[in-house]
Amino acid sequence: MNHKQLESLVHQEIPITRALDIRIDELNENSIRVMAPFEANKNIHNTAFAGSIYTVATIAGWSLVTSMAIHHQLEGSVVLAKANIQYKKPINGDIVAECQVDNNHLIDSFIASFQRKNRARIELDINLVEDGAIKATLHANFALVGY
Repeated sequence: MNHKQLESLVHQEIPITRALDIRIDELNENSIRVMAPFEANKNIHNTAFAGSIYTVATIAGWSLVTSMAIHHQLEGSVVLAKANIQYKKPINGDIVAECQVDNNHLIDSFIASFQRKNRARIELDINLVEDGAIKATLHANFALVGY
């Protein structure tokens, strides 16, 4: 699945992503970059709306886990089980969320857990970046629940 196919799936499964104009910019086996334009997601202070920031980060994690599940032929639904966001500084432009899983053991454990129990969890840190600086971080636990 490429980034455009995943973006179509996200828009189909989570309709609000169309209204926020969320796009999948980059997708690799273990990383993703998701963005939403500032104009569609700004608040009265002319900064990015906190709810949009949270949503873009959540979509980045959901999309990466969905892509990993498809890649490893694990059939199930991805759900956000738990999350905590830290807003560090205002975002004054497009909302950009990046997530990368560098630890192959984490992925192997996720796959093995799903194969054993028909469900698995994975913790991700999704960074919201602007001009090379991390402006917010979502620490999230996603679950894959078999059909």
